[in-house]
Amino acid sequence: MAGNARAKRILFPLGEKELSSVQERLLHIPSRLAKSGFSVDIVTYKKDLYEKAESFFKDAANITLKLMKSMPLVWPPHQRDDFVKIFIRHTFDLYMPGTDMKYWKTAAFDDFRGHVSSHAFSGLEGSYDLLLMPIPSSDEPPSTDCDVFYSTVVFFAKENNIATAGIQIYPISHTPLIFLRSFDYFIVKETFEKEYYVNHGIGEDRIFVLDAHEENYCLSTVEDTYKNLMFSDQISIERDEIGVLIVNHSRFRPQIKEIIEALSELNIKKSVFFQKRGYHIRELSEDQIVDELIRPALAKARGKHYIVQEGALVKVLMPCDVIIAPVYIIPLSFAVQHDKCAIVYNPLKKAMQFQDGVLFLNNKKSIMDTVMAYFERKQKLTYISDIVKRITG
Repeated sequence: MAGNARAKRILFPLGEKELSSVQERLLHIPSRLAKSGFSVDIVTYKKDLYEKAESFFKDAANITLKLMKSMPLVWPPHQRDDFVKIFIRHTFDLYMPGTDMKYWKTAAFDDFRGHVSSHAFSGLEGSYDLLLMPIPSSDEPPSTDCDVFYSTVVFFAKENNIATAGIQIYPISHTPLIFLRSFDYFIVKETFEKEYYVNHGIGEDRIFVLDAHEENYCLSTVEDTYKNLMFSDQISIERDEIGVLIVNHSRFRPQIKEIIEALSELNIKKSVFFQKRGYHIRELSEDQIVDELIRPALAKARGKHYIVQEGALVKVLMPCDVIIAPVYIIPLSFAVQHDKCAIVYNPLKKAMQFQDGVLFLNNKKSIMDTVMAYFERKQKLTYISDIVKRITG
């Protein structure tokens, strides 16, 4: 946050089922908010969830963990009588179908009483700018303890005039209707989910589509082992830069040189990864060629640059935005499937788009234009920090 202004405070409740449904990737959401300058309080009700979060956020700045305490509720006789009156009042005009028998005279009161919580949570206090939480599922509802925990947190927010935003992780049709009134804003993964809420009377200005690739995947209940590589601790590509992977080939060194030259002329923030391969030309090793020819060229390209070992192609590809090779290779098609820009650069080939989405380019300007277009597209994606800024002002 700029200047000495107070960082916006976010309250993020953590439930067991919602966390496990997305294989714990949900933790990246508060992490990214904290890195963007927000102060995030992660609150939970279970010791094991607290310990998982503690391990994940070890040494993280702007993150505070809180464990709410459970208190048993003992109902004295007069409160039991009040529950009976409430039950009758809410069912007084209901009749058994086809009869004049009132429903409350035949229902088991214990069934109603069983839905009254036997415990409550304490320890939540302070001022916040936003309550941000996953929306539970009606098909696989949270446990009774978690239900009370979520109810406590939402009630706290409503009582203190704190804006509330629900994160859609489960199928949209599994959203309990009560949450259409509980949240001020909704964060979804896909446009059709936004349309669902609009059709249920929610204003478009209250619904946000989180389409930044890594953060969108954080909300998915379907695990993709390749997409998990986007969260690599070793490779960090910021949202305001472009990550480019160049795949080497011993027979196309002039094209490799031209690819690097084209990237050098782009006046944008970039990280360039050069994947070397195990070639040997008589006594000359690939390492020597890379050191004498490639490294100096990469140094002139401006920005960060790295030499990558042969077996790490997919590990580097997934965090990157663009992959360029002088000849068609299978990982290019794989890259397109994961919404990357894949380019074959060969001046002797006709420029075209292959059936699988791979681009064939034949001059340096086309490389520059294509990479720049993808960079501009990346800047238009919506990140969780963008959404929270719009909500909190």
